[in-house]
Amino acid sequence: ESLDAVDLLTMKEESVMLFCAFCFIFMQCRNSAKNPAGSWVESLTRAFLTIFGGGTLVPLVLNKPPVYLANDLLFFLVCFCWVLTHLTPLGRLIEENKIIRTPLNLCANIFRANNVCGMVTTVAGVISASKWYPTPLFGPIVLATLSATGGMFMPFDKGLGAIAGGLSIGFELPLTGATFFHLVMNDKDGILGVSLRKVTGNLKVEAAKLIVIGLFGTTYLVQELVKVDFDPLESIGFHYVFNMIVPNRTYSIDNAPQLKIKKD
Repeated sequence: ESLDAVDLLTMKEESVMLFCAFCFIFMQCRNSAKNPAGSWVESLTRAFLTIFGGGTLVPLVLNKPPVYLANDLLFFLVCFCWVLTHLTPLGRLIEENKIIRTPLNLCANIFRANNVCGMVTTVAGVISASKWYPTPLFGPIVLATLSATGGMFMPFDKGLGAIAGGLSIGFELPLTGATFFHLVMNDKDGILGVSLRKVTGNLKVEAAKLIVIGLFGTTYLVQELVKVDFDPLESIGFHYVFNMIVPNRTYSIDNAPQLKIKKD
């Protein structure tokens, strides 16, 4: 039975999912290979934590094992891709060849987008709503975002350096995708979801996923082929408005606004 474009993009078939997972793991291993390590043990461990940083942190929050320990195939793929990128010329070859690099990275972004949507659904089914809002609001969004960005904090010696200068496009895409997917699919009675669906209409799961996939894929292609620093949120003026509300500056008690009290 042939697969249509929607089935391919939403990874309905396991074979498609595994291919996209391979592309994601391989390209992340290639990035990990750029950081020198003192031994193969350190290098391989760094690869695991960088590739599946979110797949380590989020399951632990949900009291589950990291994804690469729950799935032997993912564990094998990380080891296999580490060998290809660290012990053969293949990683450098792809680094220097845009014709090969572009489709692999595109499939990796399709995998990330599907993972964000899947994590939203998983967490929304685990966390209960509070008495203040009819849907668990922040948990699914934050954990789904972390699932796609956890590698930026791993290993832990990186600290919070990844967000010291604000949110990069690597954070903005998962955060935007997770927020949109959660509100439009899961927030059935809350004012945020109801308001959003007045704009989008009642979307099916596949349609909502395709919008998130389109955001990830289009952003990557424009960055790769047209403008390397392209940011869709900046293009629509979001950064300008946000910075008017929350200025982009150093934050500490010494820099906080002060009240001027007149003395008699």
